[in-house]
Amino acid sequence: MLLKPAYSPSRLPSPRSWNELACGEYIRAQTQMLLDDYGRRLRAGTTVGLGNLAEQLQYQAFSLNKPFIVAPHIQRAGIRAQLEHLPIKNAVADQVILPFVLEFCRDPHQILREVNRILADDGYIFLTGFNPFSPALLSGWLPGRRKGFPWSGRYFSALRVKDWLSLLGYEIVQQDYYIGRFLVSDAEVAEHSQKNVWTETLCRKLPLLNSGYAILARKCVYLRRPRLQLRETARLTRQPVAAARVKALDIHSTLNRDNEVLHD
Repeated sequence: MLLKPAYSPSRLPSPRSWNELACGEYIRAQTQMLLDDYGRRLRAGTTVGLGNLAEQLQYQAFSLNKPFIVAPHIQRAGIRAQLEHLPIKNAVADQVILPFVLEFCRDPHQILREVNRILADDGYIFLTGFNPFSPALLSGWLPGRRKGFPWSGRYFSALRVKDWLSLLGYEIVQQDYYIGRFLVSDAEVAEHSQKNVWTETLCRKLPLLNSGYAILARKCVYLRRPRLQLRETARLTRQPVAAARVKALDIHSTLNRDNEVLHD
């Protein structure tokens, strides 16, 4: 539950559906709203969704065809595989969607490297995570809840994830905090309805208190001139100087010969 190193020596269990998360249906609806809003920035192309939760989101707003879903436990049509080693070719995806994936994986760095490999130039990453600084997550300290989702995962702050993305050469296009509720089971939502009203109001005024965050990042491509071209440019740049020197030497030689003839 607390802030921990990125790599885990053991494999972590991951939720197979949104209903396994505390306030799962509410989180799914809020995530779908953000994805639809961010989708206006995405390219209409090939979409890859990673993780069990990605299968239950809608992508019609920005996906030209049916999205490719890769998850360890696939329920419908999709690709069943470990996310650290994606069976997808290089640079084929226009956008990759990762809803609450990094919290429940063994090596988030490796997953981001794989996403970077399959993402085309100027493609987008949309990911969500749980905010470790939110007091709304304190309900995980109650007895019997630490082994449930999301408290059994490892939390990575938005700042930390953005730092990882920047090291891979990504530009952060947009970032928002959301999920302004205490994370309780769906059966307890009615009991906390009054609390949810004031917590949502408070989170709108202080976004950092929200339980989750969403990040939209773009894969930047910087044009690099090949070394051979640089060498050719340098050679052409030096050539006029060398030619001028040769011409100057020829003039001096001619003048010297003329002087010798006059003296004779």
